[in-house]
Amino acid sequence: MELVCIACPNSCKMNNDGGVITGFKCPRGKKFFEDELTCPKRTVCTTVATSFADMPVLPCRTSADIPKDRIFELMDLVKTLRVDRRLGRGEIIVKNVLGTGVDLISTADMSE
Repeated sequence: MELVCIACPNSCKMNNDGGVITGFKCPRGKKFFEDELTCPKRTVCTTVATSFADMPVLPCRTSADIPKDRIFELMDLVKTLRVDRRLGRGEIIVKNVLGTGVDLISTADMSE
């Protein structure tokens, strides 16, 4: 199996040769490959609807990676959300989203 690492800008091309991971240039690359084999995760960036005409959508992201197999479930939840108070950058929109221990946070300041 060959993977291109997305853990850092090196974009190492890594392989799993007989159970031995090769091609990584840093420890994060090796961990990325191991995680991809056991439980792949990603940070999700999206937008949430708001109640404000001057900013109808608010950019947001997960505060950490969530399992890839939960991304569509997260997006289904996001479609139902509407922010009705002005938030600052980094404020929590949904705490512990889907019971993952990860928060959905604002990535923009609505007061600007």
